[in-house]
Amino acid sequence: MHSKSRSMWMTLMLGASLCGGTALAENARWSEELATGEGTGELVRTREGLRYEPYAVMRRAEGLRTLTGLYTFPARTLEQPVDTVRPVLQTQGAPGMGVEVDVRVRGANGGWSEWSISEAGEAVRLPWAGTEVQVRLALLADERGRGPLVRDVKLEGSLEQGLTAQNVTTLSTPLTYRIYATREGLVGGTTANGHIIKSYDRFVALPSRRALASKGGTEYQVRMCYPVTGKCTTTSVWDVGPWNIKDDYWNPSSMREMWKDLPQGKPEAQAAYQDGYNGGLDGYGRRVANPAGIDVADGSFWTDLGLTNNDWVNVTYLWTSGGGVPTVGLVVDSNNANNDATKATFTQSANWIVGANTGFYGNNYYYANTAAVSDPAIFSFYMAAAGTRTIDAWWVAGSNRSTTAPFVIINSNGVNLGTVNVNQQLNGGQWNTLGTYSFTAGWNKVQLSRWTTAGTVVVADAIQVR
Repeated sequence: MHSKSRSMWMTLMLGASLCGGTALAENARWSEELATGEGTGELVRTREGLRYEPYAVMRRAEGLRTLTGLYTFPARTLEQPVDTVRPVLQTQGAPGMGVEVDVRVRGANGGWSEWSISEAGEAVRLPWAGTEVQVRLALLADERGRGPLVRDVKLEGSLEQGLTAQNVTTLSTPLTYRIYATREGLVGGTTANGHIIKSYDRFVALPSRRALASKGGTEYQVRMCYPVTGKCTTTSVWDVGPWNIKDDYWNPSSMREMWKDLPQGKPEAQAAYQDGYNGGLDGYGRRVANPAGIDVADGSFWTDLGLTNNDWVNVTYLWTSGGGVPTVGLVVDSNNANNDATKATFTQSANWIVGANTGFYGNNYYYANTAAVSDPAIFSFYMAAAGTRTIDAWWVAGSNRSTTAPFVIINSNGVNLGTVNVNQQLNGGQWNTLGTYSFTAGWNKVQLSRWTTAGTVVVADAIQVR
């Protein structure tokens, strides 16, 4: 229950008026529905709006100092390209609370730009113009752990800089730096993007949410190589840290959010530890105890890289070659005309119907009514040798979709490796990670079953094996 005696204030955070002023008639204007976004359990939908209520979940030290809840809306396709977005939020809170707006744009290769961050209603400047954008709210609690309320989210997009993704100078290869890596641990805790950390999990943390992927997402990935063992691994950025939360050190000074006087590729913590930069302190005034610029989850740390202690690794920031990480890996499409029959096939019974809504991968997708029967749509993929692979799924979201669509992972020996229930009302039109599994040589399968709560449909579109 919320105390009515709490001192509150109402604010309209304006980037530009949506009514009149200098806004041009052709500008794109839209509202984000608070019911359609996805965030952690600390973001509570109420009759008043979206409220941030931090509670005592296990967090990393950086997260404890600035309690932030992220709420991500579905990607949106506009009728015309924009490179500037002005947020207009109706919020309620007390001194010390805040709401920031992150926006990103999809590039020509299908990858996303980094998140551009707006504070206190400032206009968001995107790196290039595009028609597909996505908005994320960052709700900040005060020092007593009390969060704000968001009542309404409106945005206006305009074309002001005129740069397209093709006109932006990009790197031929992504950036690589030698970075000190530390083990994240915190099994059972919650990452910045809402992921619950498991034993031997695979992800990394970087000290800026500009490259923070969605929950289970692969939009921002790094490739790490440990010279001592000769092992390398590729994984996604799911958390923020170590030491700082606004240190996108892989960006040049002109783009870097803080510590602009440091050379590109040098984390603030490394400069503080080695050179006494900032008095040897991090952004919170803590004495820096190691030069870490990346935290690594246990599975990537112990197993994939063979680290036995914190050490220096070579990190490649895969999205920095221009517009995020494009689709990679073996794709099994619901249209077999798009599949290499020696590696990928799709099968389904006559109960599955071809869908026509937009947002599909390839040419189409299939859907079927949920019922107390398996009758799965089957994505099969061939592996010449046993190995560990990550599975992503693509679907077309809609209000009639199942919130518990069951994807069943089966190896070539017929062993059930696990079932992942996903909410297909959200996160459509993108790759969503189901998990990482150890497969056997031969034809392995990902089956989308119809056996879940009746009255909805499940959508089989495509999977990716990487």
